[in-house]
Amino acid sequence: MSRILLVCGSLQRSSANRAALDVARATLSASGVEVSAFGGLGSIPPLNPDRDDDPGEAVLAFRAEIGAADAVLIAAPEYAGALAGVVKNALDWVVGSGELYAEPVALLSAGTTGGVFARRDLVRTLSWQGAHVVASLGIEAASARSASDSEGARRITDPRALDEIGALASSLLASVAQSPSERFAAITRLARDADVELGPLADHISSQEETWRREHNVGADSGRR
Repeated sequence: MSRILLVCGSLQRSSANRAALDVARATLSASGVEVSAFGGLGSIPPLNPDRDDDPGEAVLAFRAEIGAADAVLIAAPEYAGALAGVVKNALDWVVGSGELYAEPVALLSAGTTGGVFARRDLVRTLSWQGAHVVASLGIEAASARSASDSEGARRITDPRALDEIGALASSLLASVAQSPSERFAAITRLARDADVELGPLADHISSQEETWRREHNVGADSGRR
């Protein structure tokens, strides 16, 4: 059974990004996937490379959750034209430990504009860590596409947004069974849009492909079309 980790980059209770992850969770669970969510982003301390070997429980828990997952779905808000700082800080703690290396990742950002800058920031950050960003979705005018219940929690109500989130989750799940080379087209399309240098990225994918084939006992010619 595949295991997908959900990471919400918003600490706000009435969060459109958390509501979007709820939709993704329902889609993944209906597919028989084990879904978990990391809720400790607010407890992760500011990055201090001097503490990389002893970063504290919150960072260790974050690294362990990523390491145990087959893929990660990150929903992150955009603030002041960039990725929310709490998300970038958490991901910076994983640079040295490497849990995201060769991991399929999908991104979404729900807000006024759909978080195009936040998602580009995420593609750059994750690509530098060797992650495979295979899908990205922006949900514009999120407040108009959602509603809040009596307790203040938000849920997505717009049919188109529901379909788009479901498709994103399904795309991420499909990528789990793919080799790095099979993910390459999606990875490079998003990387190009985020101004990631494609040469080093292609070298990463090639190296990861060789490792993947050894681990899966796949011959060099079997994946060619």
